[in-house]
Amino acid sequence: MFVLAHFRTDSEALHYAVSDDGYEWEPINGGDAVLRSDVGAESIRDPFLIEDRNGTYHLLGTDGWQSENVVHATSGDLIEWSDPELIPVMEGVPGVRNAWAPECFYDRGVGVYRLVWSSTVDPSDATAVRDHRIWTCSTADFETYSAPATLFDPGYNVIDACVVRVDDEYLMAFKDERGENTVDTDHKDVRLATAPSGGGPFGDVMDPVTPSPVEGPTVFHNGEEWLMLYDRFVEGRYGASRSDDARHWEVCDSMMDFPDGLRHGDVIEVPDDVGERLRDTF
Repeated sequence: MFVLAHFRTDSEALHYAVSDDGYEWEPINGGDAVLRSDVGAESIRDPFLIEDRNGTYHLLGTDGWQSENVVHATSGDLIEWSDPELIPVMEGVPGVRNAWAPECFYDRGVGVYRLVWSSTVDPSDATAVRDHRIWTCSTADFETYSAPATLFDPGYNVIDACVVRVDDEYLMAFKDERGENTVDTDHKDVRLATAPSGGGPFGDVMDPVTPSPVEGPTVFHNGEEWLMLYDRFVEGRYGASRSDDARHWEVCDSMMDFPDGLRHGDVIEVPDDVGERLRDTF
């Protein structure tokens, strides 16, 4: 079963929808939040879920628009959560303005979990401002973290990185943040880059694989094909594309059944009994 963690425009908190196939999505808890934050900006935007190798689920989220921290909480069952805390992922970086859309993946090559997010850095010299780039740090235990470093800088604004392992490569889906927030604008779409290891370097940037404008891609395999879900934020709806090889994509919005109000989220596969408990509990 698959769980889509997301927020809503009117509720910057953790919400769930579940699906057996990645196409038909059922809201949990009547569409109401299952966890709220009371730290920092008291916001959970762009929620992301990962299960670590000990079976603990970790939530990461954006702590508002102008925080250099990300929200973190843990759970054994996706139902009962620890109190949210803030991880200072950009601590020590002069001029940091924000930390957006955190995600995480297990980097097999070095045996650590690698967090990724986007940040703008302004070291007080206007000519040296680097607008959004993809940053990273690593952790073995979600208690101590390495110093932040730039993971991906294609020379233009990028946000919302999602990294998955495909065959022997790491594939990054990211939003090209250039362009205007209007339908059919140039850019504001999702592109792909690849790397031989989780720490990069990510390169071989491909042409756009989605319509524009969209943001917040999440990529997963439903057992038969690759699916990419994304937020068509200007149009106030969710969208999707499918692929057999995670390289060549076709839009499949018309095949999807999404609950109303979804905003930037992430899909995680869970055992069927975990998904059923979510249905039964909330």
